Amino acid sequence: MDSQKLDQPEAKAAQEVYRLMRTNCATLEQAVAQAGLPGTDLPLVRGHLIGLGLLDGTAEVAMDAASALSRMLGEGRDRLAEALQAVAERQGAALDLAEHYLRLADDAKPRPDIEILRRDERFRPRIEAVLDELAGGCRREHAQMHPHVVWSPADFEASLRRDKVLAGRGIGFRSIYSQLTLRGKVIQPLIERKVELGGQVKAAPLVPVRMVVYDREQAIIDFPPDPGIGAIVVRDPMLAAPLAAFFDYCWTTASGMDDVLRGSDDTGLSDQQRAVVRMLASGAKDEAIARSLGVSVRTVTRIVADLTAQLGATSRFQAGVQAARLGWLD
Repeated sequence: MDSQKLDQPEAKAAQEVYRLMRTNCATLEQAVAQAGLPGTDLPLVRGHLIGLGLLDGTAEVAMDAASALSRMLGEGRDRLAEALQAVAERQGAALDLAEHYLRLADDAKPRPDIEILRRDERFRPRIEAVLDELAGGCRREHAQMHPHVVWSPADFEASLRRDKVLAGRGIGFRSIYSQLTLRGKVIQPLIERKVELGGQVKAAPLVPVRMVVYDREQAIIDFPPDPGIGAIVVRDPMLAAPLAAFFDYCWTTASGMDDVLRGSDDTGLSDQQRAVVRMLASGAKDEAIARSLGVSVRTVTRIVADLTAQLGATSRFQAGVQAARLGWLD
């Protein structure tokens, strides 16, 4: 029990009461009277001395100060030992929690909205697993777009396998490829198989990013600025929705596959004509094109007229749009 805190004069008075009890064998009440203290101080002095272990409150007997000090220190050591034992037990429980249960709690958390797949030795099996997972959970629509790349038949076969699963569940899928990619002789029969499965295919002169979107709610996108990142997996519908809208825009402006293949087979453009087409599509005037090619303005005007007629266009602008649609700008 803690001793009651006394002011300095009161503490001195309590010390005098204790001295009188020990030297005169006086009771507490007698010692208070002998010290000249009012009876109202009796409870305060009693509480102070009991708190210090100097008074047996039952027998009102003054205890030996050395014994009281030894007993107090012993009780303090016991309390300290109990406290240290409690701390050690809590520390052990915390270590057990961290080592055996915290990881389980982390595993049970929902998957992150954004997952970065590093381009390391585990990337290929990991990306294939994610592609299979998202395709397997797709319910309504699937969209993908691919910049120009030389596809390996094995990679494309994996893509076709997933398309077949989607088609079997009646899910529509759309694909945008680079016009240059579609001209590859190896990939053309593979693209035809995709169409036979019910897929829609279009081409664009420039495909800005590799991206796959599922149900407008989840997506996988490439991240070329960082060579260490193989792909970014987006599992948040609020983040995937703008990517789906971007795909819709690219789909609207892309050309049909037949137009691109027909244009690439039938144009027969000379290098000079192809250069004029490119500059025409960029909005260059005849004078600028002539200076760039080192020919007369009259020659450029004639080439532009021939190209416009060949493309069935009624204006320079329309000719540029039609040339892009046919894949003449690759």
